[in-house]
Amino acid sequence: MNTPAIPADALRVDLTPHRNNAAFLAPGAEPADGFDGFGRAYPAAELGATATLLGLPADLGHGAADNVACEGQVLDLGETLTLRGIDVVGAGSGGTVSETLLLQPGPDRGGPATEARVELSDFLSRRPVFDDTCFARGSYLYDVGGRPETGAEPRLWRSSARFDEPPHCARITLPVNPDLHIVGIWLLSAPAGPEAVTNR
Repeated sequence: MNTPAIPADALRVDLTPHRNNAAFLAPGAEPADGFDGFGRAYPAAELGATATLLGLPADLGHGAADNVACEGQVLDLGETLTLRGIDVVGAGSGGTVSETLLLQPGPDRGGPATEARVELSDFLSRRPVFDDTCFARGSYLYDVGGRPETGAEPRLWRSSARFDEPPHCARITLPVNPDLHIVGIWLLSAPAGPEAVTNR
């Protein structure tokens, strides 16, 4: 089951240069790291059109890195945006995760970084632990040997943060926590003028 609910005007951040983990597996493919480092993986075939929405590799599930295990990567946006919110899709491994992304304004704007709290449930959790919502759910799990295990249903979760005072953002610094797996990030631009605060 897939339940993507990203706002239509959201801008997806290209995570391609920063992906360092393979958490999805295609039928017959050699198991890779998986979500937990031991090979437990989400069935790539069940992601369907959501793979395109997430901008995942065309050969998803065949060993190519498909998510970011957070190790302090810096995502350069190439421009400075004024944001009303940020949506993050991913999951925790080995338990739930609650971490902070730093939204940095860039040298042309100055000022401190803005903190965006990201809280995601474990990829095997059957219900959300935080205010996150289920973004996609597989009907089975690939176990450590690459065998389908029907007793578990891996999930991707969506965590959303909205800002009362829209921050400027040119770079996003991820936390150092490899148990936080990020599959997608979307930025919501703030409108100009007085609507910036009220239109969230």
